[in-house]
Amino acid sequence: ETKIIDLPLFGIKDDVFKTFEDRPNLLTKREIRIQILADLELSKKGVIWDICAGCGSIGLEALKISPNLKLLCIDKRIGSRNLIIKNARNLGVYPEEIIEDDIKNLLKLKLKKSIERPNRIIIGGANKKTKIQIINQLSAIMKKGNIVVIPIIEIEALRELKEVLIDNNFHIELNLIQTYRSLSISEGTRFEPNNPVFILKGKKFG
Repeated sequence: ETKIIDLPLFGIKDDVFKTFEDRPNLLTKREIRIQILADLELSKKGVIWDICAGCGSIGLEALKISPNLKLLCIDKRIGSRNLIIKNARNLGVYPEEIIEDDIKNLLKLKLKKSIERPNRIIIGGANKKTKIQIINQLSAIMKKGNIVVIPIIEIEALRELKEVLIDNNFHIELNLIQTYRSLSISEGTRFEPNNPVFILKGKKFG
């Protein structure tokens, strides 16, 4: 078991997080997570939605940084709720709610009154069509200064998602993050590239 006391406040290593046994590499890598957390402009209080949360790494680390945030994790994969609970315990943080369901079902319910409205949103997975639906529907309940951050690996989706954010009154920032990790070999060290990731940030201005 991971010892909570040994974990840093920020920049938690990937191997701290438990992942799905059949998809052990299915999490947002540390270097990308750091940039996403910076782009979220975390405050001391607020409501953050981690949509398609997977193992919960982004939202849970946000709570580690700012424990008074209210975190809602949403993921449709069976077993995601238990996985996020285990990772939350290891990090010593407490999500407000974990929903194991498709975000589209939640949106169809017109958002239960019991679910608090977000001022920070991460859209970590889902196909382009679902991402567009999320932006179009949730932007209507977001206020000036609220932020959406979307990591994107498919360049084809980038332009359309950017335009949808602009149409919904968001200022746009875009980063391309390409990182390399060192590997020891007999001659010394070589560098292994991680997949490049676009990080699309929208900040609502009206």
